[in-house]
Amino acid sequence: MDRNIFAIALALMVFASISFAGISINGYTVSETTFKPGQPGVATVTVTNPTGADRVTSLTLTIDTPFEISLSAAPQLADLSAGGSAVVSIPFKVKPDAKPGIYLINAIFKGYSSDTTGGSNLVTNTVSIPVTIVQTPIFNFNTDNNLLSGIDDVTLTITNNGGAASNTRLSISGGISLYGKNEIFLGDITDSATTRLQLDSRSASDGPTDMQIVMNYDDELGNPHTETYPIRMTVKKQRLDVTFLQNSDVITRKESSVTLGIKNDGNTTLMDVRMSFSGNSSIRLKDSNELDFGDISPGQTATATASMFADLSPGLNNVPTTLSWTEKDVAKTQDVQVPLTISSDADVGVYLEAKPSPLTVGQEHTISVLVSNLGSYPIENVAVSFSSDSLSSLDISTDQYIGSLNNDDFSTVQFKEKVGAVPDGQYPVDIKVTYRDKSGEWKTKDIKQTVSIYNTPVAAFDPLILVPVVLILGVLVWYFKFRKSNKAASS
Repeated sequence: MDRNIFAIALALMVFASISFAGISINGYTVSETTFKPGQPGVATVTVTNPTGADRVTSLTLTIDTPFEISLSAAPQLADLSAGGSAVVSIPFKVKPDAKPGIYLINAIFKGYSSDTTGGSNLVTNTVSIPVTIVQTPIFNFNTDNNLLSGIDDVTLTITNNGGAASNTRLSISGGISLYGKNEIFLGDITDSATTRLQLDSRSASDGPTDMQIVMNYDDELGNPHTETYPIRMTVKKQRLDVTFLQNSDVITRKESSVTLGIKNDGNTTLMDVRMSFSGNSSIRLKDSNELDFGDISPGQTATATASMFADLSPGLNNVPTTLSWTEKDVAKTQDVQVPLTISSDADVGVYLEAKPSPLTVGQEHTISVLVSNLGSYPIENVAVSFSSDSLSSLDISTDQYIGSLNNDDFSTVQFKEKVGAVPDGQYPVDIKVTYRDKSGEWKTKDIKQTVSIYNTPVAAFDPLILVPVVLILGVLVWYFKFRKSNKAASS
């Protein structure tokens, strides 16, 4: 036989014996997805002897565990016949002081397999089993009011007796829902948190019901979770089944023409419906203390318009009012909370100053823009942009950031500009101020002003300086001319 052919055949035989002999790991499982400190668990490994291989004897298992995990018992192993398999269970326990993380249990299998010559070969295989340790949050909920009647303010206290939760968001599903929003951002909760909820139970059935609180959060390892917690509430609907509508803006601390609507969601006609604001110092109507909506049939909406002054913070406010009406010839009254969205009176003013002054063609100048808060409440994220076709910016950006401005406060930003080649005259400049008002709304104010540009330098002067000069000249003229004339006439 050719020597090369024999070598190739021998190599194939050795390769075949190695390929079919040995220990194969067909998979592993862990009893839980995550484990808490102090919690026991079991890892299982499926070990097989590939079909066609000899029997694997003296099978042993060495387990290497990290400090955070301890073994509960040593597993017993048996020989593996050709093509046989076994499921090996590895019981363990997470130590009570284990830190959050992902840890590996290394299982090393060793045994002996006979070869074609009658000898035996050492065969090994290793598998690393990940165990995730994390202390998940344990939330408990408590409300200051469990009785709902329509749109209600409820203080919710959340206590966390487990691991820290981050990026926490709260929503409510089912017949009871959040009013005016879908989700509330709570941030990090390590011990406890308190939030004010506006709950809408108008779609819920009367009587005891479970309000479904949905918590979305990330655990200590950053893994996202979604859990639902039921809280028993009692719904007792208002006697008056109506929906309140707001068809126009109400600006805080300013007289506004306001149109409010009432929709009759019941099945009887409401006669002579009136809304009174008497006793509410935050709301004042110009000509009367009440709005007259007239008669409202089932499913219909009636509106009323009045001049209103609202001394309320921007945002959604539940305004106490008294409704009176006649139903089936019976006069009724009820105190209700009417939701009113109050807009901010936020406004800004600007003032320009150039240094050096005046603006001269081809020269570089610093334009100072003073921004003042003219509203009644602080504004945030104030930013200013400045541009003009007659000027070119020397700054990296045409925007300057101010930040927050309290009411009646002001701040100044500077823009480095170079005057272009333009004739003498007045030229427009565009100033844009963006900010966020007290209600959280973003607002933008575009302001157009003009600047004077000269082709040759002009000495800067203040016109008021001329006043004393003119007065002095006037005195001298009077003294030397008119007084001498009077002396000559008298002589």
